[in-house]
Amino acid sequence: LIVFIVVAIVISALVSNAARQRADAARATAEAEALARVTGGLVSDEDPLAGTLDRLRSTFSLDAVAVLVAGEGPGEWEVGASAGSPTPHQPTGDGRTLPLGDRAALVLVGRRLEERDLRVLNAFAAQLHAALDRRALAAEAAEAGALAHTDQLRTALLRAVSHDLRTPLASIKASATSLLQEDVDWSPSAVREFLVTIDEEADRLNSLVGNLLDMSRLETGALELLVRPVGLEEIVAGALASLGQAGDEVVVEVPETLPRVAADPALLERAVANVVGNAVQASPPDQPVRVLAGAVGECVDLRVIDRGPGVAPALRDAMFLPFQRLGDQPNGNGVGLGLAVAHGFLDAMGGSLVAEDTPGGGLTMVLSLPVAGRLSPSSVRTIP
Repeated sequence: LIVFIVVAIVISALVSNAARQRADAARATAEAEALARVTGGLVSDEDPLAGTLDRLRSTFSLDAVAVLVAGEGPGEWEVGASAGSPTPHQPTGDGRTLPLGDRAALVLVGRRLEERDLRVLNAFAAQLHAALDRRALAAEAAEAGALAHTDQLRTALLRAVSHDLRTPLASIKASATSLLQEDVDWSPSAVREFLVTIDEEADRLNSLVGNLLDMSRLETGALELLVRPVGLEEIVAGALASLGQAGDEVVVEVPETLPRVAADPALLERAVANVVGNAVQASPPDQPVRVLAGAVGECVDLRVIDRGPGVAPALRDAMFLPFQRLGDQPNGNGVGLGLAVAHGFLDAMGGSLVAEDTPGGGLTMVLSLPVAGRLSPSSVRTIP
């Protein structure tokens, strides 16, 4: 009997030890898998905070977890990210809150974790802390990028104001001063020349200021659209009329039978005028700009064709950036906003503006707009 009892005790100890070893091995495997998921999430996710919290909740079978960030006032907390419900909004004092640096905390809701779970939990906490730091660095980088972009635009704007805006003002001032001179008897032809100069330079100045204001609206997201069905023949006629004498030499082939397009008439006319104005400046005097239009599938394409020097394919993306003057002619004017404004307007209306080579030399700008199918008579939307 004693031998049987001793054998039973030994066997029981061996079985218990084997069971503990199997449990420890299973727990080690689970911990390794959890740590692998944490590390993989931190590497793969763009903002791994939410994904890490979800993995933490599922690993420990918790009801909810949340990362709280200290607010401005004392005792104020904001939820930075959470998983599960109910979402905690304040740190707790029952041992279920782990600090994540000086101004953040990890709060657990659900069953109380055992001491052997702390190793994996601390690994999760370290990864969450790193994710918070990564989010803060990304926000700082975005803010720095926005400030750099704003500074670049401000510098370019100052250059434009110092040169391009002062040039028409100087011409207007010189012509007006000449007309006001009482000691000079100007001939009627000279007076008319002065008045024509004032009129042309005032139109040029108005166009420059208009493009600056339009670019500001696009940059700040304050652009409102009144989209309705419009005919391209009307838009092209209005755009050429706004160009004055420069638009008289443009060859237009826009059939009235084309489908109407969905667009804001005022913005589309401004975009067409900018594109045609650039093409007129680039083309030689004996090579008029051509404006053609045709239906292509569910869109209508308007092609503005010039015979100028063109733009290299590698530089075409930069053509649509503000204050770029690629390929400008020596007598060109403007602050390099015409194509940027036109591209922004077309994009806001659901269209596109792309550049292509003109066969035989030159550049072709293609303005593509969707056909006005089931569009309501009028709709207003704000572009964010």
